[in-house]
Amino acid sequence: MAQLRRQSQKEELAAVRDELRAQGWTYREIAGRLRQERKVNSRVAFRLAHGFTQQEVADRWNALWPCDDGETPITYKHISYWEAWPTKSGRTPSLKTLNRLARIFCCRANDLLDGEDYSEYDHAATDCPRAEGAGGPDPPAEAPARTLAPPLLASCDAMALPRDVAGQLLRNVGALAGSEDPRALSARQRDVVLKQLVQFLSTWAHAMDRREVLRILGWAATAATAAPIFENLSPGEQDRVVAAVQTPARVDDTVVDHIEGVLWRCMRQDDSLGPQSALDTVLAQRNLAYGMLSGCPDRVRPRLLSAFANLSRFAGWLSFDLNDFDSGWYYYEQARTAAHEAQDTPLGALVLCHMSHLATWQQHPRVGIDHAVAAQGWAAHTGDPLLHAFSHDVAARAYAMEGERGACFAALDDAQRAVDGAAALAPRHSLAYFYSQGQLEATRSHCYLKLHDAEQAATSGIRAFALLDHSFVRNRAFTVLRIGSAYLAGGEVDQAAKQVSQAAWLAAHNGSARLIQEFRATYDHLRPWAKSRAVRDLDDEIAGYGLA
Repeated sequence: MAQLRRQSQKEELAAVRDELRAQGWTYREIAGRLRQERKVNSRVAFRLAHGFTQQEVADRWNALWPCDDGETPITYKHISYWEAWPTKSGRTPSLKTLNRLARIFCCRANDLLDGEDYSEYDHAATDCPRAEGAGGPDPPAEAPARTLAPPLLASCDAMALPRDVAGQLLRNVGALAGSEDPRALSARQRDVVLKQLVQFLSTWAHAMDRREVLRILGWAATAATAAPIFENLSPGEQDRVVAAVQTPARVDDTVVDHIEGVLWRCMRQDDSLGPQSALDTVLAQRNLAYGMLSGCPDRVRPRLLSAFANLSRFAGWLSFDLNDFDSGWYYYEQARTAAHEAQDTPLGALVLCHMSHLATWQQHPRVGIDHAVAAQGWAAHTGDPLLHAFSHDVAARAYAMEGERGACFAALDDAQRAVDGAAALAPRHSLAYFYSQGQLEATRSHCYLKLHDAEQAATSGIRAFALLDHSFVRNRAFTVLRIGSAYLAGGEVDQAAKQVSQAAWLAAHNGSARLIQEFRATYDHLRPWAKSRAVRDLDDEIAGYGLA
């Protein structure tokens, strides 16, 4: 009965959390409510607000900050000690620890501390309302009262602060989309929502005083540049981005630097955490760049156009990784057109590589070969051996699926020669930054599997896993799955189950729909041995990760 009661409480908490998130509550607000209702400290409250177990928090920590050789990853016990502090059984979390937990919980480090509040003795603070953005800590994270169904448009009197305006705009997006869960929308559907929102705001603006409209839009632009993706900008740099949003003629190289910097951080975030962690930010930045193109100076236009093309390219990749293939093709085509207009040869070659990969993944290897050959032609003019290697890599995948063994190995040999020369010749900021000897070995393993050579597939896969950077969580997971498939093809069920177990841990930390699909397909191949000890243990582990 006690177990049933605990399960019921867990389900009740999950239902409350999902309902509040659907209403637009932040994790900070939910944690504030849980802290008051359940009488727990903020560290526990934020974990419950996300629905994490202590071990799941530890797993996310280890995925974001992999241990060096010889170090031991943290476990649920570390989380328990930090949560128990300041009691005698707890341990004091360092500032580094709090900063890392804050990243996992999507909050600020000081949100995780429960100190006493003596601000009432500051007469300047109690007598005068604090201006928005005046500095100092925010009030405690207490959940405000909310209605279940916010109106489509609040009155202007209710929009007294920029934060209120931003919140109302977000609620309008949700209403126009007709979906309580934005993750249920494809990338192209999200773009449609944004266009609907622009039309809505245009109609609304006609009924308002022009100065009031400009003031609100200025607030919105300022709120956007104050978001976490711009946290490294100085106040002066933020002002420059706001000015460029409001007046495209003021776009300069520094503004484009900021856009490219956000894209870079999104790409690295996707490498570790998967596509959902970056998609909305990338779509917003893409639309931001597109809006600036119409009036930006001619001197900056080619570079801004390349940034727009690269954002479109990455939106296509994220859509592809979410199994949203239609959106993937849509953004790739836009990226290729914009890259050619900007005369950005390296970017054009990279987009063609992605198009080849997508076509092959969709079981159209001949189309994949066409795009790969075009990519090789453009990559040969770039002087970037990593990009050249990647173009041969995607060709090898397509040839392997087509069953053209000789052409596949020839493409792999060409990729190897390019990688061998990359150390001395690769540009400092290669668009194919992700490509390495480890990625080449992973592709070699994939090709051997397609060509029914399980022993070589396992050998190359093991070599790839040892070489791949730990930050490329998705790539490592796919590699382990191929090793498992190779072992299974050789009749080594226990070894295959061990590899699938490792892939489960990696897949649980990355939101790639393609990865989850591949994981489940490999896992299903173990069904004939469901009664074996290794597969039974694997079943229990997978259930714990929520991947069953």
